[in-house]
Amino acid sequence: MNFETLKLRPEGNVLRVSLAASPINLMSPQMVGELFTVAGGLISDQNTRVVVLDSDLDEYFMAHFDLLAIIASVNDPESPQSQYPDINILQGLITTWQSVPQVTVAKVNGICRGAGLELILGLDMRFASADSTFGFPEASGGFLACGGGTTRVLMSCGPARGLEVLLSSRDFTGDEAERYGLVNRALPASELNTYVEDTVAHLAKRPLRIVALHKQVLRSVFKDMADAMFAGFGAENDGLRASLSRDDVLAVTRRVADEAQTPETEKDLPALISRITSEIPLR
Repeated sequence: MNFETLKLRPEGNVLRVSLAASPINLMSPQMVGELFTVAGGLISDQNTRVVVLDSDLDEYFMAHFDLLAIIASVNDPESPQSQYPDINILQGLITTWQSVPQVTVAKVNGICRGAGLELILGLDMRFASADSTFGFPEASGGFLACGGGTTRVLMSCGPARGLEVLLSSRDFTGDEAERYGLVNRALPASELNTYVEDTVAHLAKRPLRIVALHKQVLRSVFKDMADAMFAGFGAENDGLRASLSRDDVLAVTRRVADEAQTPETEKDLPALISRITSEIPLR
């Protein structure tokens, strides 16, 4: 199957899925649909045991969600929507990936902000180069990570570190992301591929039956957190709608969309947003 934003490479019982939406892997409705399609196929796939999600680009894992598509998701009834009123389409996508029977592994070597970080937080394991860049810039632009990111970061890091990640809106290195619990391990870039491949080789030896047994224990341990997670998703959606109903937030978001979303401007996105909000103050 051919995709516009993804490259798939089956290798025995390992499926490699590379994000390939040049130049910066913006998450778009097209990419969301293609990732849903891949996840749907994995649900009934009895051959694949491990899925590795990485990037086809050198410097970017994923920049973030397309800002104009975020505005459209709230204000344009023709924009693709989730079939569930309390779960938006990105939350639904990542929850679907969390439910596939295979072991899912993210390999990050580059910039991974916003929807990119939200996506990998829904996978089973996450590995990164030490000098990768992680962050949630949303709060500095007047709203919040609303693809499950606010909820999952608070669950992953705890309230103190979670709020630091979210409200500081600063970039975190791979080393910091490891210390905060956002990724399993951060390694020198020269060692990342070898470590991930060795780990994947071990994981690929486990029959799906064994993986399923472990995932069932995982679900049993955390089942009481499911209601809290979906309550968080609902609160994220409420916050997004309330924020994007404000003229100041819309003005900042449109300005960032105009000036960012290129390989050059995205390298220091926090600085760009800071400059724009100094010109268009948020209330």
